Amino acid sequence: EIADNDEKKAIDIYADVLSFLYKMPMLFSYSPYTSSNYVFNAFEYFFIYVIFRHLEDISSLKLEDVFKQLESKRKEYDKLITYIVTSSDIREIYEALLYTPADTRPGYNFTSLVSHLQLSSLLTWALQPESVDLNYLRIAGLLHDIGKLINPKHHVTASSEILKKLIESADKAGLCMGESLDKIKDLVEKHHTRAENVLNMADRLAASADRLSGIVNRYLKEIPMGECYNDANSYDCIEKYGKEKYEEASKTLFKRIVGETLELSRFTKDSKFFEFLNTQEVKRSEERKLGSPKAYLVYIDFPGIQKFITSFPNLRDMSFASTLVDFLTSVYAFILIDTEFKNLGKSRIPAEALLSGYGGHSYIVVRSDLGKDQIKKLFENVIEPIDVKLDVKIVDFIYEDYVKNFNEVWAEISSQQYEKYLINFDEQIYSLGLHEVCTSCGIRPAIDRSEDDLLCERCKFVRELSKQRGFVARVNANYLLDGTPVRPLEYAQKYLGEDYPVKAMEFIAGYKKKEDNKYVALIKADGNRAGVIFMTSVTFSDYIDRSFRLDYGIKKSFYETISELARVNKDLASRVLSGVLYLGGDDVMILAPSVVSIPLATKLFERAEKNTGFTFKVGVISVKPDHPVQFAYHAVNELMERSKIEDANKSSISCLVFSSTLASEGVIKTELSKYSAIPSNGNKKSFLLVSNDLDEVKELLDLISNKQDVFSFISQLYDKDATKEAREEARKEARDLIRPLEDVVSYADTLYGTDRYFYETVAYMVRKRFRSDDEYTKRLLTLLLSKINKNVIPLYDFYFMLKTIRVGIG
Repeated sequence: EIADNDEKKAIDIYADVLSFLYKMPMLFSYSPYTSSNYVFNAFEYFFIYVIFRHLEDISSLKLEDVFKQLESKRKEYDKLITYIVTSSDIREIYEALLYTPADTRPGYNFTSLVSHLQLSSLLTWALQPESVDLNYLRIAGLLHDIGKLINPKHHVTASSEILKKLIESADKAGLCMGESLDKIKDLVEKHHTRAENVLNMADRLAASADRLSGIVNRYLKEIPMGECYNDANSYDCIEKYGKEKYEEASKTLFKRIVGETLELSRFTKDSKFFEFLNTQEVKRSEERKLGSPKAYLVYIDFPGIQKFITSFPNLRDMSFASTLVDFLTSVYAFILIDTEFKNLGKSRIPAEALLSGYGGHSYIVVRSDLGKDQIKKLFENVIEPIDVKLDVKIVDFIYEDYVKNFNEVWAEISSQQYEKYLINFDEQIYSLGLHEVCTSCGIRPAIDRSEDDLLCERCKFVRELSKQRGFVARVNANYLLDGTPVRPLEYAQKYLGEDYPVKAMEFIAGYKKKEDNKYVALIKADGNRAGVIFMTSVTFSDYIDRSFRLDYGIKKSFYETISELARVNKDLASRVLSGVLYLGGDDVMILAPSVVSIPLATKLFERAEKNTGFTFKVGVISVKPDHPVQFAYHAVNELMERSKIEDANKSSISCLVFSSTLASEGVIKTELSKYSAIPSNGNKKSFLLVSNDLDEVKELLDLISNKQDVFSFISQLYDKDATKEAREEARKEARDLIRPLEDVVSYADTLYGTDRYFYETVAYMVRKRFRSDDEYTKRLLTLLLSKINKNVIPLYDFYFMLKTIRVGIG
């Protein structure tokens, strides 16, 4: 329908749409929705663009014009976008692709089927620079091994059967793609024959790039399954040895591959991380005569991400600025390169060429018929009006018979770091008396007024675009969470009216009336040792797999957690959904109602551990909604960094509440120093642990909720605001939760700085537990005293965690 029955355009569009099955976490975002008035995230723009470009050229590359053009096309593709982001079938297929190995033989089995199929498709494009691109070849690359999901042993036959059903469905629907689909089916059926065609060449090169056969073959004598590598019936051979031998062989060969492909000397600080190798480091870089590259890898980085995002004190603006970072490094960069290809009479770049786009940087594969200098020239200017210049590094990547592995590529990217551009927002001052200061970022000159603010050119641009994107887009989406519909706009308009966008912090905090005084929490998390884990990828497909497994696992964990909350309380779920600043890769930043912040973070990262294999450090800070958000952002980042448990084998949470003090990076250091101060006698004893084991926080939540579901418990408190009496009852219940610790904290404060500080406070806790008639007080103090850890009792940690609930009630 989109191609208006033009078969060539239909196949071109289908190739790009199909490739999103292999990039599903990008478009899936963190929560599926059934409809939205606005574009939801940066990668939705990418999806719109890769379809739109086959129908008409983009008329202007000016940043604001690009947004407008893509926005205007969104409604035309709304059904397609909605289908992809809400389809549980697509998520199921994606998971199967991600967790099915491209090759089942030990040593070859650490790269996924999704990476192999995407790389094969990309190589069909990279290997044919002199010919007209035929996108049915790309589709054949994306589907040639799809049968491995059903029948790995006879996957060619299974792939053929899938395509046969696809053709029958297309014919029955009267679609115009039958002839091209027949060609694809024919190529797939022949991809294991000796036929010399582009698909077979691409398949072999993609397989060799990830198999590292030269290394594996050297060590086959060390494993009992060596014969399986040359046996035509390798599946039967593997079955003969059984699971234990198979796993032993896999580990042995993986150690050898890591030992020979990584420069482990770069990771001396993380030597414990590599103890599993138990093998001498060997670096055997083989000299290769590679010839001219067929394609480059372009690394695009946004300089000073945190400085840029936190230059906007308004949450709505900050939320859009976060989206803008991903848009510029991934979507806008892709559009610039793709348009240059088109202007030179070349083909369009396949959607698969955007390999990865998280955390403010992206990797884009560009065929070498566009020179390195031409690519660099596209990015040499500062992007107006936001005054940012992207950092671009270009390295040789794909050759006729070789694809560089991750460490080869990264070594070259690292060698170009001296070119790094630093973000620098300069004031344009011609006369101090004639230039007013921007009330948003504090830079002169302010050029316009918006919503009672004087704004500079950059802040004006962000303010205008934030009216329909970022926070506003998230509020306007209609979500479907495991069958539960959630519509944040209903709650935003009901309680705050039409000016909810300028009261974003109040809405997220849980305001239900103007005089409300609930707190908002910032939750920031990062994966432990994520840098080391990614930098030790063996092949580039291995790196992409690790990135996407982590990203998908985080988003899946959030989806499961927010669905659980939505079943209990749609109001709270609406506010959490609206407060996601970013959630991708190993980096998470969420604003949430303070009342639910600790249970939300605990459940989310418990799931994330299981779904990703990573552990996480998490910081939670609760502040009043009128608190400057950029200061709180830096504060929670500092708290998160300090929350890390030393061995990094466990996830950890740290929490603070700021009632009157300004939360900032410097204040965090002061506060932590104060609460964990060493008494004058030099004994290193304190009541602030900071790095609280996730499992121990769960024990605290189980205790306060009396073993009922903690979301249900929190919901009952939060919902008691129908009458003045009910509100006061909720506040009393929240006060009762924290009162036993308030008493102890007050006692400790009177002894602070004395030699008696630690032991007398402990004695007071024991005495209070013994004398109390309240069962909750007894159990809470028993739990607290049982958590003594290296002469530290997490008194203040538990106190602040319970206080997030107290201040979240209002």
